[in-house]
Amino acid sequence: MLKILLLCFASLLCAAKGTVLTINDEEYSLHDFYSRYPKKQWERADSLKKDKMFTDFIKRELCIFEAKKVGLQNDPDIAVKIRDRSLQILVNESYEHFVATPLISPSELDAARQNAKKELFAGHILIGHSGAYLANPPQRTIDEALLLSQQIKDEFEAGESFSVLAKKYSDDPSAKNNSGSLGWVQWGRTVPEFQRVLFGLGVDVLSPPVLTDFGYHLILVSDIRSSELQYMSDDAYESYVINVSKNSVREQLREAAVNYDAKKIDDYGVLFNLAGVELVLDAFNRNQKDGFLSESGNKDSASLLKGVGGVLCVYNGRGYGPGWFSTRLKRISSARQPRLDSADKIISALKTIILQDIAINEGFAEGVENIFTFKYKKNEVVSDLLYDAYLKLLVNSAKKPDSLDVFDYYENNKFIKYMGDERVVVREIKVSSRSVADSLVRLLDSGVNFALLAQQNSSTNPGDGGLYGPFSRRDSGSLFDAASLLGAGEYSSVLPTSKNSFSIIQLVEPASATPIDVDRVYVQIESLLIKEGQDEAKSVGVDGLLNKYTIIKNSDLLF
Repeated sequence: MLKILLLCFASLLCAAKGTVLTINDEEYSLHDFYSRYPKKQWERADSLKKDKMFTDFIKRELCIFEAKKVGLQNDPDIAVKIRDRSLQILVNESYEHFVATPLISPSELDAARQNAKKELFAGHILIGHSGAYLANPPQRTIDEALLLSQQIKDEFEAGESFSVLAKKYSDDPSAKNNSGSLGWVQWGRTVPEFQRVLFGLGVDVLSPPVLTDFGYHLILVSDIRSSELQYMSDDAYESYVINVSKNSVREQLREAAVNYDAKKIDDYGVLFNLAGVELVLDAFNRNQKDGFLSESGNKDSASLLKGVGGVLCVYNGRGYGPGWFSTRLKRISSARQPRLDSADKIISALKTIILQDIAINEGFAEGVENIFTFKYKKNEVVSDLLYDAYLKLLVNSAKKPDSLDVFDYYENNKFIKYMGDERVVVREIKVSSRSVADSLVRLLDSGVNFALLAQQNSSTNPGDGGLYGPFSRRDSGSLFDAASLLGAGEYSSVLPTSKNSFSIIQLVEPASATPIDVDRVYVQIESLLIKEGQDEAKSVGVDGLLNKYTIIKNSDLLF
């Protein structure tokens, strides 16, 4: 009883902190869950799907927990992948930190901090005009759209239903089905002009007309609730606020990044050795001619650079050769390596590598690796790698089937899974004249032996009395179908079997199937047993973790 009370108390504490799952002492928040299964996907699911999703979430986290415990992160191949992907995250986050974040206004950040922890159940009526970004904009001027919007607002305030007005007037194509409803909307999910008005509205108050690129909107908030972000730590929430606020500066980012790159190239005194670049281009052309590179030309760019000598550029007062660039290119998958088929492309590739190196060095210098967003994304990468590695470990632990296993499976299933096509045996009298065939039928009707007539008249195996088969329907559909209508010893009427031939058949052996020889299906069975063994190893291995660790579930926050 005490244990039950303690578990209940622990569950209440989890709910207070927004924890949906605890494995031993490791806590997983509502936000962690929605990062794996998006909130809208969760809300659309029925109870059975929700139960499966939550169970899958638990099992996945258990696999990652176990992978860490057995030290899979120290496996050389996995460690290299973690390092390379972490550096790429650092590059991306450094650009976000040095380029994007400074563009965000303090007021935008304050608005996000104030509003991101709530969700609004919103609806809108869209009144478009001829210049609006709509697939089929209405033929009205922007002034006419404003006047119509004001008229609709008057009708609402006079008591007309919002849903009726949305179906009647809205130029949003989905309004006919959803009555203008947008569902639950979070901060950062709509265009800024719409968002500012939406989050400033009271419940059941229709906004004045709000102009966006799509036309005029009349916005209604019918309910407000807290979002899962309420359970975030302060660091996590601040990182989320910064990230969601970048939507307000997206149009400035490209130019800002170009200017930032140009400044860094200048600051670090990057100069390219054009003679060295020509050596790389010559090497590419030689290898292309020799068939060294694939047709796409990007498979072995790292290997190509490694084979070239000299200095390619000066960077931060030091000379760097092809080997240095090759080492960094190897961190990129072959499919994403650049094609070095022109001087401009070579210089562009070298410049990208240098800028990434600068971003890494400056990121470490400024502590970007300590920012929550970097740590969160790195954790996601590590988790994905460890999950896959643990499943691979389970798969590799599966017992390999031997020949006895294959033969046993075949014997137990040969009459169920490995039957060949049904086959029949007939005697056939095949002649080239219909009149001859008709006369032979009359002889058969008078009691003359079928095999004897076949010996004397048939073009099909006359020496054996016209014996034909066993054959399947795929071999001769018309004869097989005719034979299936006969009993043993019975013969058919005249059958036109081709343009210039006619046949009479007698059933010798009715249609029957025999098992396919084991040698023909051995590899297929072996593959099936391997797959079954691997699936069982994964299932048993993962399910076994459910009893290995202390698991506290708080699904009340979700259901």
